Amino acid sequence: MGIVDRLYGFVVIRGWKMWVSYKTQVVLTMINWVIPVFIYFFIGVTLGFGRLSTIRDYTAFMVVGTAFQGYFSASVTTLAGRIRNEELIGTLEYLIAAPLRPMTLMMYSTVWGLVINSISAITVLLIGLGLGVPYKVNALSTAIFLILYLASIIGLNLIAGAVVLIVKQGNPIALFTSVASNLLGGVVFPISVLPTWLRYISYSLSLTWALSGLRGAMLSGYGIQQLLNYLWPLATLAVIYIVIGITLSSYAFTRILREGSVHMY
Repeated sequence: MGIVDRLYGFVVIRGWKMWVSYKTQVVLTMINWVIPVFIYFFIGVTLGFGRLSTIRDYTAFMVVGTAFQGYFSASVTTLAGRIRNEELIGTLEYLIAAPLRPMTLMMYSTVWGLVINSISAITVLLIGLGLGVPYKVNALSTAIFLILYLASIIGLNLIAGAVVLIVKQGNPIALFTSVASNLLGGVVFPISVLPTWLRYISYSLSLTWALSGLRGAMLSGYGIQQLLNYLWPLATLAVIYIVIGITLSSYAFTRILREGSVHMY
């Protein structure tokens, strides 16, 4: 079985076909993508955020933040949620027994989360276009920041999945990323308004640097040279997240196989 076949199995069969088979879930998920955009838009209009000196165009600032925030919060729950579901229905042992190495299984299982959140991001960006956001996209810069950002998300997915394998119930990584992304990532307000100590915490999030770079690349058309101050911290964090994720995942699988706790939940 090649890479294309495996991607088809994990993305199309286990991901897409299962997702679209629940029509109500599809509708509610799409509503959940759209409503926050309009909520923040009307808050910005009502409170006049556009006049803040730190944000020249609040609608554009908010749309890009909302579009790409989903990767950070929702994608992290994808792998952990799938592992937890497999534990509950008693099929995790069968997955581990499949002709795939545990780390390969973890990697492929993260792909669907990236796909579904890409659909969400495109939807939000198109809504932004309808709201008058003046995109000036530098394709190269946008692609590089997006690749590094997604690499960091894969690392966070592996960390969250490994934690669920070890502790069984509870997902502290998902809780942290959800809170952190909304409060500290600069999604709907600039991190410059945060207290200094919180600002330092936000610098440890790949979301903070990714959004700053993507806004520069998509709204101002900046090239890599102009965005280097955001690029190298994002690349560094992506490497750190992936190394921790791979190390922790390897430890988690070794531990549950040694203890014989694969079937436990």
